[in-house]
Amino acid sequence: MRSSIIALALAALPAAAQTWNSNAGGWNTGYGTVYGSFGVAMATQGMYNTMQLNLQRATMRQAMINKWGLAAVEKAEAEAKRGQPSSAPQGLTVSPPPPAPKNLGAFKPSKSTVPTQLGDALGSTPDEKAAVAMLVSETRKAFEAQPETKAWRNNVAGALAFFIIGNATIATGGEEPSDATSQALFTAISQTLDQSPEFAKASAKDKQQLYEVLIGFTGLPLAIYSEGKERGDEAEVKRAQELAAKLLELVLNVDASQVKLP
Repeated sequence: MRSSIIALALAALPAAAQTWNSNAGGWNTGYGTVYGSFGVAMATQGMYNTMQLNLQRATMRQAMINKWGLAAVEKAEAEAKRGQPSSAPQGLTVSPPPPAPKNLGAFKPSKSTVPTQLGDALGSTPDEKAAVAMLVSETRKAFEAQPETKAWRNNVAGALAFFIIGNATIATGGEEPSDATSQALFTAISQTLDQSPEFAKASAKDKQQLYEVLIGFTGLPLAIYSEGKERGDEAEVKRAQELAAKLLELVLNVDASQVKLP
């Protein structure tokens, strides 16, 4: 989603980034401390392998839909589910359809104190605390303002997809995934959350806190990265890449180099 979510989030951040001493944005214990305090947050550390499996399935399904159309794929899936011989076109081979979505990552939003909590945890001075809080708030606004994220809003799956895309892109210096892959990632994460016992019993407050901290953990390295690129400061860019890699490790318990998006 280079033309929308990430790019527009970057565009919304530089003014805030310039008020924050980005030396405070390096890796420190504040990130782990604040992340661990958000209810179901640490449940994400056991999700990566399941998410990758679901992503492979979702990507393959989307490719078949793109080639043969949704109706043909759904018909073939229904036949597979009933154990009937397939009437699908040659080359269209499917498994039974994915389970009906439970949307366990979705929540009804309420008033939040997450930006202030992140600012207090990560900032060293009153000015830094205020700047971090503003960055978190502005990143959420930029994320939620795009038509492409309509289904992602107020849903932990959407925030986690944004987090993975943003941080993996910065940490590895790679290209952002296509819109189709981004949507497949969102679908895969949604399916993974639906399989999680933690999310089955999580409160709306827990989900909202995790949603906001994941968005904040994307906005912070994006701000540093954007400012470094604007100034031509390679040290700043490297700092953003290191932070993004550490955040991927914290949230997913995986090395950034292992994060693969088809």
